[in-house]
Amino acid sequence: MPAVEEGDEGLLVRFVDPLLGEGVTLCADLVVLSTGIVPHEDAPALARLLKVPLTQDGFFLEAHVKLRPVDFATEGIYVCGLAHGPKLAEESILQAKAAVARLMTVLSKDVLLAEAQIASVDEKKCVACGDCERVCQYRAIAVDWEKGVARVNQALCKGCGLCSATCRSGAIRVYGFTQEAILSEVEYLYELSMGT
Repeated sequence: MPAVEEGDEGLLVRFVDPLLGEGVTLCADLVVLSTGIVPHEDAPALARLLKVPLTQDGFFLEAHVKLRPVDFATEGIYVCGLAHGPKLAEESILQAKAAVARLMTVLSKDVLLAEAQIASVDEKKCVACGDCERVCQYRAIAVDWEKGVARVNQALCKGCGLCSATCRSGAIRVYGFTQEAILSEVEYLYELSMGT
Protein backbone atom coordinates (compact mmCIF):
# COMPACT_ATOMS: atom_id res chain seq x y z
CA MET A 1 0.00 0.00 0.00
CA PRO A 2 1.54 3.36 -0.98
CA ALA A 3 2.30 5.79 1.81
CA VAL A 4 3.11 9.52 1.85
CA GLU A 5 5.27 10.91 4.65
CA GLU A 6 6.96 14.23 5.39
CA GLY A 7 10.74 14.09 5.08
CA ASP A 8 13.61 16.53 5.57
CA GLU A 9 13.61 17.63 1.91
CA GLY A 10 9.87 17.40 1.15
CA LEU A 11 7.36 14.60 0.81
CA LEU A 12 8.40 10.96 0.62
CA VAL A 13 6.25 8.52 -1.36
CA ARG A 14 6.87 4.89 -0.44
CA PHE A 15 5.47 1.97 -2.48
CA VAL A 16 6.35 -1.50 -3.71
CA ASP A 17 7.33 -1.71 -7.37
CA PRO A 18 5.74 -4.89 -8.78
CA LEU A 19 8.46 -5.27 -11.45
CA LEU A 20 11.39 -4.92 -9.05
CA GLY A 21 9.58 -6.73 -6.24
CA GLU A 22 10.98 -4.33 -3.65
CA GLY A 23 10.15 -1.08 -1.93
CA VAL A 24 10.84 2.25 -3.63
CA THR A 25 10.96 5.72 -2.08
CA LEU A 26 10.48 8.86 -4.18
CA CYS A 27 11.07 12.41 -3.04
CA ALA A 28 8.35 14.83 -4.20
CA ASP A 29 7.49 18.51 -3.80
CA LEU A 30 3.78 17.88 -4.24
CA VAL A 31 1.53 14.80 -4.25
CA VAL A 32 -1.82 15.06 -6.04
CA LEU A 33 -4.28 12.19 -5.93
CA SER A 34 -6.50 11.78 -8.97
CA THR A 35 -10.23 11.63 -8.48
CA GLY A 36 -12.20 8.54 -9.36
CA ILE A 37 -13.88 8.45 -12.75
CA VAL A 38 -17.32 6.92 -13.11
CA PRO A 39 -19.44 6.51 -16.26
CA HIS A 40 -22.11 9.11 -16.98
CA GLU A 41 -25.50 8.22 -15.51
CA ASP A 42 -27.15 8.49 -18.96
CA ALA A 43 -24.77 5.93 -20.54
CA PRO A 44 -27.23 2.97 -20.34
CA ALA A 45 -30.00 4.97 -22.04
CA LEU A 46 -27.62 6.12 -24.79
CA ALA A 47 -26.32 2.58 -25.23
CA ARG A 48 -29.89 1.30 -25.75
CA LEU A 49 -30.63 4.12 -28.19
CA LEU A 50 -27.50 3.47 -30.29
CA LYS A 51 -27.64 -0.32 -29.77
CA VAL A 52 -24.06 -0.47 -28.48
CA PRO A 53 -22.70 -2.50 -25.54
CA LEU A 54 -21.37 -1.35 -22.18
CA THR A 55 -18.63 -2.88 -20.03
CA GLN A 56 -19.36 -4.26 -16.55
CA ASP A 57 -18.22 -0.91 -15.17
CA GLY A 58 -20.73 1.00 -17.34
CA PHE A 59 -18.34 2.46 -19.92
CA PHE A 60 -18.82 1.92 -23.67
CA LEU A 61 -17.28 -1.26 -25.09
CA GLU A 62 -15.41 -1.22 -28.40
CA ALA A 63 -15.92 -3.86 -31.11
CA HIS A 64 -12.45 -5.41 -30.67
CA VAL A 65 -9.74 -4.18 -28.33
CA LYS A 66 -6.90 -4.69 -30.84
CA LEU A 67 -8.46 -4.81 -34.33
CA ARG A 68 -11.19 -2.15 -33.94
CA PRO A 69 -10.36 -0.13 -30.80
CA VAL A 70 -12.55 2.91 -31.60
CA ASP A 71 -15.34 1.13 -33.52
CA PHE A 72 -18.57 -0.29 -32.20
CA ALA A 73 -20.18 -3.39 -33.66
CA THR A 74 -22.79 -0.99 -35.03
CA GLU A 75 -21.31 0.58 -38.16
CA GLY A 76 -20.70 4.32 -38.24
CA ILE A 77 -20.55 4.86 -34.47
CA TYR A 78 -17.18 5.39 -32.80
CA VAL A 79 -15.99 5.73 -29.21
CA CYS A 80 -13.21 7.78 -27.63
CA GLY A 81 -12.13 9.48 -24.44
CA LEU A 82 -13.71 8.98 -21.05
CA ALA A 83 -16.81 7.39 -22.60
CA HIS A 84 -14.55 4.40 -23.28
CA GLY A 85 -13.06 4.33 -19.79
CA PRO A 86 -10.74 6.23 -17.41
CA LYS A 87 -7.62 7.51 -19.21
CA LEU A 88 -5.18 10.38 -19.32
CA ALA A 89 -5.86 13.47 -21.46
CA GLU A 90 -3.11 12.47 -23.92
CA GLU A 91 -4.71 9.06 -24.43
CA SER A 92 -8.13 10.66 -24.94
CA ILE A 93 -6.70 12.98 -27.60
CA LEU A 94 -5.00 10.10 -29.42
CA GLN A 95 -8.17 8.04 -29.30
CA ALA A 96 -10.21 10.99 -30.60
CA LYS A 97 -7.79 11.35 -33.51
CA ALA A 98 -8.14 7.62 -34.24
CA ALA A 99 -11.95 7.92 -34.20
CA VAL A 100 -11.79 10.86 -36.63
CA ALA A 101 -9.44 8.90 -38.90
CA ARG A 102 -11.86 5.94 -38.94
CA LEU A 103 -14.76 8.27 -39.70
CA MET A 104 -12.84 9.91 -42.53
CA THR A 105 -12.35 6.52 -44.20
CA VAL A 106 -16.14 6.46 -44.54
CA LEU A 107 -16.76 10.13 -45.34
CA SER A 108 -13.99 10.37 -47.94
CA LYS A 109 -15.59 7.78 -50.23
CA ASP A 110 -17.85 8.83 -53.08
CA VAL A 111 -19.78 5.56 -52.90
CA LEU A 112 -20.36 3.21 -49.99
CA LEU A 113 -20.67 -0.47 -50.75
CA ALA A 114 -23.38 -2.28 -48.81
CA GLU A 115 -23.57 -5.95 -47.89
CA ALA A 116 -24.58 -8.29 -50.72
CA GLN A 117 -26.79 -10.36 -48.43
CA ILE A 118 -29.55 -7.99 -47.41
CA ALA A 119 -33.16 -8.56 -46.47
CA SER A 120 -36.07 -7.83 -48.79
CA VAL A 121 -39.79 -7.71 -48.05
CA ASP A 122 -42.50 -9.31 -50.19
CA GLU A 123 -45.16 -6.61 -49.80
CA LYS A 124 -47.95 -9.01 -50.82
CA LYS A 125 -47.21 -11.28 -47.84
CA CYS A 126 -46.30 -8.62 -45.25
CA VAL A 127 -48.96 -8.00 -42.58
CA ALA A 128 -47.07 -5.14 -40.85
CA CYS A 129 -46.95 -6.91 -37.48
CA GLY A 130 -43.74 -5.07 -36.51
CA ASP A 131 -41.89 -8.14 -35.21
CA CYS A 132 -39.07 -7.60 -37.72
CA GLU A 133 -38.63 -3.99 -36.60
CA ARG A 134 -38.42 -5.01 -32.93
CA VAL A 135 -35.69 -7.64 -33.48
CA CYS A 136 -33.46 -5.75 -35.95
CA GLN A 137 -30.25 -4.89 -34.14
CA TYR A 138 -29.17 -2.48 -36.86
CA ARG A 139 -32.42 -0.49 -37.13
CA ALA A 140 -32.46 -1.39 -40.81
CA ILE A 141 -36.13 -2.29 -40.98
CA ALA A 142 -39.18 -0.20 -40.16
CA VAL A 143 -42.90 -0.61 -40.70
CA ASP A 144 -44.57 1.92 -42.98
CA TRP A 145 -47.90 2.14 -41.13
CA GLU A 146 -49.61 4.15 -43.90
CA LYS A 147 -48.95 1.46 -46.53
CA GLY A 148 -49.07 -1.44 -44.06
CA VAL A 149 -45.72 -3.02 -45.02
CA ALA A 150 -42.21 -3.27 -43.63
CA ARG A 151 -39.40 -1.45 -45.45
CA VAL A 152 -35.69 -2.35 -45.40
CA ASN A 153 -32.99 0.33 -45.41
CA GLN A 154 -30.44 -1.51 -47.56
CA ALA A 155 -27.55 0.70 -46.42
CA LEU A 156 -28.07 -0.33 -42.79
CA CYS A 157 -28.94 -4.01 -43.32
CA LYS A 158 -26.17 -6.49 -42.48
CA GLY A 159 -28.01 -9.59 -43.72
CA CYS A 160 -28.03 -11.32 -40.34
CA GLY A 161 -31.41 -12.92 -41.10
CA LEU A 162 -32.97 -12.30 -37.69
CA CYS A 163 -35.92 -10.49 -39.27
CA SER A 164 -36.44 -13.34 -41.74
CA ALA A 165 -36.40 -15.92 -38.96
CA THR A 166 -38.88 -13.86 -36.93
CA CYS A 167 -41.33 -13.16 -39.78
CA ARG A 168 -44.37 -15.40 -39.23
CA SER A 169 -45.87 -14.66 -42.62
CA GLY A 170 -42.68 -15.54 -44.52
CA ALA A 171 -42.58 -12.11 -46.14
CA ILE A 172 -38.90 -11.39 -45.47
CA ARG A 173 -36.10 -13.11 -47.35
CA VAL A 174 -32.35 -12.53 -47.30
CA TYR A 175 -30.73 -12.50 -50.74
CA GLY A 176 -28.58 -15.62 -51.16
CA PHE A 177 -30.33 -17.42 -48.30
CA THR A 178 -33.79 -18.25 -49.59
CA GLN A 179 -35.63 -21.21 -48.10
CA GLU A 180 -35.50 -22.99 -51.44
CA ALA A 181 -31.70 -22.63 -51.66
CA ILE A 182 -31.18 -23.85 -48.08
CA LEU A 183 -33.53 -26.83 -48.56
CA SER A 184 -31.73 -27.67 -51.80
CA GLU A 185 -28.40 -27.71 -49.95
CA VAL A 186 -29.83 -29.90 -47.18
CA GLU A 187 -31.26 -32.34 -49.74
CA TYR A 188 -27.91 -32.46 -51.54
CA LEU A 189 -26.04 -33.17 -48.29
CA TYR A 190 -28.57 -35.87 -47.38
CA GLU A 191 -28.17 -37.55 -50.76
CA LEU A 192 -24.40 -37.26 -50.47
CA SER A 193 -24.43 -38.90 -47.04
CA MET A 194 -26.66 -41.72 -48.30
CA GLY A 195 -24.25 -42.37 -51.16
CA THR A 196 -26.71 -41.72 -54.00
